[in-house]
Amino acid sequence: MKRSNIFTYLFLIISAFSAQAQSLCDQETLPREKVSLHLDRNIALTGDTLWFKAWCFLDGRLDHEMSKVLYVELFDETQKSIVREKFLLNNNTATGAIRIPEDVTSKYYFLKAYTSYMRNFSSADFHYQQVIIVNPGIENGTQQDGLSSAESVNPNQAPAQAGMPIEHELTLTLNKAQVQPREPLSFKVESLTPIKGTLTATVRLKGLGHQPAPEVLSQNQWLWASCQQDPFCRVQSTANQLTSKLTKTHGSSPISDRNLTWLPETRGLTITGFIENEQGERVADASALVAAVQGSPMVYVGTTDEKGAFTINLQHMQQQKDLFIGTPNETDRVLVRNDFDTNLPEINFVPFRFEPATHRLLEALNLHQQLSRTYPKQKTSLAFQADPIVVPRTNIMGPDRTVLLSDFIQVSSMAEVFNEIAAGVFLRKKDGKEILSIFDPDQQKWYDSPLILLDNVPVFNIASLKKLDPAGIEAIDIYNSDYIIGDYTIGGIISIVSKTENFNGYEWGPQNAFTTFKCMAEPPIFEQPVQSGERHHPDFRPVLFWQPELTLNPQLETETIPVFTSDQPGVYEVEVRGYTASGAPCMGYATFEVVQPR
Repeated sequence: MKRSNIFTYLFLIISAFSAQAQSLCDQETLPREKVSLHLDRNIALTGDTLWFKAWCFLDGRLDHEMSKVLYVELFDETQKSIVREKFLLNNNTATGAIRIPEDVTSKYYFLKAYTSYMRNFSSADFHYQQVIIVNPGIENGTQQDGLSSAESVNPNQAPAQAGMPIEHELTLTLNKAQVQPREPLSFKVESLTPIKGTLTATVRLKGLGHQPAPEVLSQNQWLWASCQQDPFCRVQSTANQLTSKLTKTHGSSPISDRNLTWLPETRGLTITGFIENEQGERVADASALVAAVQGSPMVYVGTTDEKGAFTINLQHMQQQKDLFIGTPNETDRVLVRNDFDTNLPEINFVPFRFEPATHRLLEALNLHQQLSRTYPKQKTSLAFQADPIVVPRTNIMGPDRTVLLSDFIQVSSMAEVFNEIAAGVFLRKKDGKEILSIFDPDQQKWYDSPLILLDNVPVFNIASLKKLDPAGIEAIDIYNSDYIIGDYTIGGIISIVSKTENFNGYEWGPQNAFTTFKCMAEPPIFEQPVQSGERHHPDFRPVLFWQPELTLNPQLETETIPVFTSDQPGVYEVEVRGYTASGAPCMGYATFEVVQPR
């Protein structure tokens, strides 16, 4: 394998990462990223789906971008992550969904969001939120009387902000203050000044929003630190009471300006790790290859830096994949770093309280969930669909020729397969070492270091390859020319296709590793019931509207949004929020009440 002098943007561009890292480190101060999330609600039942909109700021602004991958985790007080997902950041925003597992218990959970680049700094700078999750079949919270934060405020009063001020107040005008169940309602969003960017709009039962329990905040300083930076974080306790408790932070210390550990994922997902020799020393300038085990052939190539570390770009690979990572030198070994941050904060346990107001909200959620499972699915219409992620099908195109072993008399060894059946492929010795070579008859050229694939996975040990049973081989694809992958040129490819699911018994050496890798989550599709006043089935939706991509009319700076109420009576809140390109927060708030007809 040799370096290519031809720059290609197809897949892996390790040099681009290195150049960008050097450019960043040459600056006096490294740029900093910050993440903010807006959930459609912060109280959920097991089996529910939480929707969110995320903003990623670069040095406080949204008009400059760097990272393309957002990491979102949901964990509990034992520091156990129950949900881990990655989402594509497009123009510094991401829209996604988190499905709550069915088997978790009722308690306070915590959500965190960050980019890989943010792991270079203190994890106290990650975005955190408290989420209440209840399993109706395993209610293990401690019943406690008393008012909740949702009951202690005027239901028609906009919530006070605990952190940074709202710089752009949006005006929300409702056509009615009181409505009956299944009645149409509309609200108008207006801005006195032009706003560039997207907003989110939520209409939900009051009390479901971002209202962290004061006792949880007071016992967990890292959670309050994030709340201070969120103008939409509503708390009952005063800021002075809680900020007085901030005596320490968690996480890693800020890095040196010339010691980037986690490169920014500017082109999509990356996998990182190290290559070590037998003595446990890091190996510089060593080749590292990554391949997806399932599906079409996808091979990525990289080289370790002077510290023996590699960063290989996987672009926009989706869902969960089994990946192979290996290096040609049989005496080396590959170490893969955890792609998710493992530095969770120290959590002080607070028993979950089933307060009266919270319990009423949970009853409303449970009623809606049970009815949704009992009655046939309502007719829905598409409310929002994120742009599809462009995923390359393969980065190894069709072969120059294919040899089907079934077309030939069965032979007893792989050596005979290579030398007698696979025309143009030869098993020979070079410098005392057995190698596979490819001869290109058109160019009269030998390729002595081809990439050898077994079921789309790179293999390096010829001795192990010779032990394979030819009866378990279906075909051999031959690429007898230079093949470019990223900024690397491969001198020919031999792709062996087996009939088995275990690589035909190939013996893997210590320089190879397999890992399950979480890739990009699929773009979300959000549907809402078709708005109709006809009572075909009960409708007790606690969240009436969710739109993460709301834009105001550039001429009128206004937008009218229709909503249809549910059968659930109570006070509902309308919240529109977002940020300007310069990072200034925007918010509009209003309430209305659904009342039963007399």
